[in-house]
Parts: sequence; C-alpha cells; structure tokens
Amino acid sequence: MKVALIKQILDVFGPWSSVLWKDTDHKRIFDIWPGKAVLWEMTCLLKADWYVIPQQLETDYTADAVLQYPGRTDLITKYTTNVSAPTNIPLEEYDVVITIDPILDVPKRMGTLFAYYMREHWDRLYSRSLQRPIGNYDLFLAHMMDAREELASLPQAVSFPYLRAPEVVRSLFQLDKEEAVWVDWRTLQALGMTERWSEASEAAARRVEAVIGLPTRYKGDIFRSKYGVVDPPSWGDALGYLEGIGRCRFYIGVGRYSGAGQGLCDAASLGCICFGEQDKAYHSLLCHPACLCSDMAEMPIKVRKVVSSTDLQAEILAWQDKALREYFVNRPLSIIEKAIRIKHEGLVFAKPQQS
Repeated sequence: MKVALIKQILDVFGPWSSVLWKDTDHKRIFDIWPGKAVLWEMTCLLKADWYVIPQQLETDYTADAVLQYPGRTDLITKYTTNVSAPTNIPLEEYDVVITIDPILDVPKRMGTLFAYYMREHWDRLYSRSLQRPIGNYDLFLAHMMDAREELASLPQAVSFPYLRAPEVVRSLFQLDKEEAVWVDWRTLQALGMTERWSEASEAAARRVEAVIGLPTRYKGDIFRSKYGVVDPPSWGDALGYLEGIGRCRFYIGVGRYSGAGQGLCDAASLGCICFGEQDKAYHSLLCHPACLCSDMAEMPIKVRKVVSSTDLQAEILAWQDKALREYFVNRPLSIIEKAIRIKHEGLVFAKPQQS
C-alpha cells in the first residue's frame, strides 16, 4: 500500500519539508521534524511520503498555533523547505492520501482513497466532519474515537487513532529500563494549575516523586512556547524525548486537561508500563485495568501496587502489546483496506456500459 501524508506549511507538527520515504529513514526524518513526534510512528508503519504544501485553508488551529503570534508565519516559512504545489503531487500514484485538515480539492473518480485527520479536536471543522467528510473526501479519520467504529460505506466519518509501530520503535530504542517513572508534561501542568510550562510544573514533578517514591523524569521546557515553536526550531528534539521515555519502566499520563491521550501510546510503543485515566479514549483502549485511574488521587495507590509486583508488571506489558497491535495497527489498517475496496468497487460499478 503506497501512502502519502500531506500538511500545510503553517501546520507546526510533522516534518518541515516534503520528503519521500525512499530518501529518508526512521531516524533521519527527525532532521527535518522539530518538536513533537505526532504521526511519526504512522509514517514509519506505512513508509509514507510527506508533502508540505502552501497554505490552502486557515482553520481554528492555524489561528491558535500561528496567526495570533506576530512573526511566527515568517519563522515557519524561513525554516520550511521543499514546499510542493498540490498540482505537482502525483496523487494518482498513491493507494491512499491522508491530509492533515481537509486541504485538498479532491478530484472525482480517481482510484486513490482520500482521507483526512483534523489537527485539533476543538476545531469547528472537526464537529462538522463527524456528520460527513468535507468536499469529495472519502473518509474523515476521527482521532478522538467519537465517530462510528465500523466502516459501512463511503463517504463516512470513522473512529481512527494515530497508528503505531511498536516493532519499529523497539528496534530503534533498545534501552535498558531503569526503575524510574516518566510523567507526561500535561499531567505536571495540570498539577501545577498552569496552562504553560512553569516553575509550578517543576514543583509538581517534585511532589509526584515524593508521593510515589520513584525517580521522576519529564520534559516540558519546550512548551514554554505555544506548540513548542522556537527559533531555531528544535530539530531532533523528539528523538531525545523518546529516548528519555524509553529508559523509564513506568509512565504516568493521568490528569491531563483534554484530548484523546495519544502521548501515552508513545510510552506503550517503547515498552513502558502506562498509567492512564478512564475518560481518555486512547487510555481506555490501551491500559490494563490495574493502571486505569478514575482521578489523580487514585494514581499513587495504583502505581505502588504495580511497582510491588513483577508478575503484575509482566501481565500489564502483555496486555498493552496486544492492545497496541489490535487497536492501533490491525483494526485501523483493516478499515483502510476495506475503504479502498469499496471505492474501487464503486468506480467499477459507475463505469458506463459499453454499447
């Protein structure tokens, strides 16, 4: 299956350059990928080509991440390379094209399957897309897992997480585990009662360490700037972030304000024992019952119980690995494969009969 991923220039996540998979690899792509590793595992799993195109659509996310900050558009434009015009992308050569936001004028009657994620779930276009994909798109991929679970027809909105590649991740980060816990920066911001990384977040980390009795590690300083945009960009920062998590035996992602909780999946792919919360979509799919918390107060109790039992730890890791492969690899890939079949069958059926 040949896949293209496409984003706009003012989307700060993902690579800041168009790049074909044949010209990069799992680690080298971080040379053009600053900040968070959102969709990195998906890129590796699908061996996808990336295209960065000029701005086509100003979404609520664009306004929040870039346009409200004077000079940020110029900064991003300065450091982004190999920008591709949409008309220069060989869309017909791909089995699947996935865009970040509905940014393409999708051609009719092309065999390629066209799908899109919304970058942010709070964007107004997200709720609109849950009713029906925008334009001529075939699929809206609802990363909050709040659409239909099964694919019935095209076009359709379908629950679809960010895909994972645990085998790739573990082959790259073969790290010895230390008896330490990595705490999600969002958890520490919530405990510090602040919307940005601050001294209050640092103090919260020290409190967590005292309560659970394990060395606590974290990385939040990059988020002193909204969305982690800095000058120069933090090239390769995600690589160090993943290495840091990978050295810890445990990961805590409890207490974050909102979202599906996809950060916890980074840790699961790295083989960490993950503590999450019941109301986060990805956590409920991935976490063992012994690690799912109803609130922050329950977290230290569950952590101490798991830390004290090596048998329970082995059971949890087996549970997580099975869930990763089922919900973040096999099921979503089967949805894509079914969608391709439905589209091709529809095109064949729609062909005019020969006289």
